[in-house]
Amino acid sequence: MTMRLPLLIRINFGAERILGVAKRLHAMFRDEILWAWFGPEEREAVNRIIWEGRPSYLPGGYIFEGGLLEWERRAIREPPFPEAGRILLGGAGGGRELVSLCRRGFDVVAFEPSEQLYEGARQAVSPFPNSVVVQASYRDFVAAAQEHAGPLASHVLNASFDAVLFGWASFNYVFTESDRHELLCATRTIAPKAPLLLSLGMLRDAENGKLDGLRPGIRRICKLLAAPSVRSTGDVFLSYTGFTHLASRDELEAAAGGSGYRILYFRAPVESSPHALLLPQ
Repeated sequence: MTMRLPLLIRINFGAERILGVAKRLHAMFRDEILWAWFGPEEREAVNRIIWEGRPSYLPGGYIFEGGLLEWERRAIREPPFPEAGRILLGGAGGGRELVSLCRRGFDVVAFEPSEQLYEGARQAVSPFPNSVVVQASYRDFVAAAQEHAGPLASHVLNASFDAVLFGWASFNYVFTESDRHELLCATRTIAPKAPLLLSLGMLRDAENGKLDGLRPGIRRICKLLAAPSVRSTGDVFLSYTGFTHLASRDELEAAAGGSGYRILYFRAPVESSPHALLLPQ
């Protein structure tokens, strides 16, 4: 005789499946529509508003006070990351990595686009006179390298850096292939001999499930309604991160190889952030 689960248990399992499908549908429609109707400048504005509401990243917040993550501590202890010297830190947030590096004896030039996070980092770094934080974005950094202009120019041009660090998952806010190429080329220009340490959220879903078959239809409707943009694979919107791009390993390898870097190591442990160390070729 075949045994059957009790009716209430079967109802619960069915409800969980329905909720799971509804959650995936919501995420799909959310990402496709929001990325279609918000252009690059609007996305950046939304992200700045979201990040300025994150006090945990400011001095006194639990994320800031936690200091370097375990994978970060391990990475900066390992060669070829230098034991001392001058570091360029992009996407510095409220200064969590910045202050930890200064305490370890590094001199740091850091930059952060969010006004509130920049102010927090500026106050946090004040006890370290050989380090500085500038309110600037990755776009400003590219402008400094290409045009010798913008708020970062005087801090990074004709300067020597022993290592470059992109702040925790900040590389995910460089959305397009061309933007990633420009950023890494700019980094190679400013710090031609320095290793580059970065972390990133990774794309884990190939977007080839049954429900993903609805995506082309959503995009056609958005296009017919004159949406100003279009979503690409890996583009997501989350309430706690805003607009962000989940990269694939292939994207990272293409960006590195096309910009004069090779990947010394790439680590994606289950318990911490995927991260990589890039070396100039």
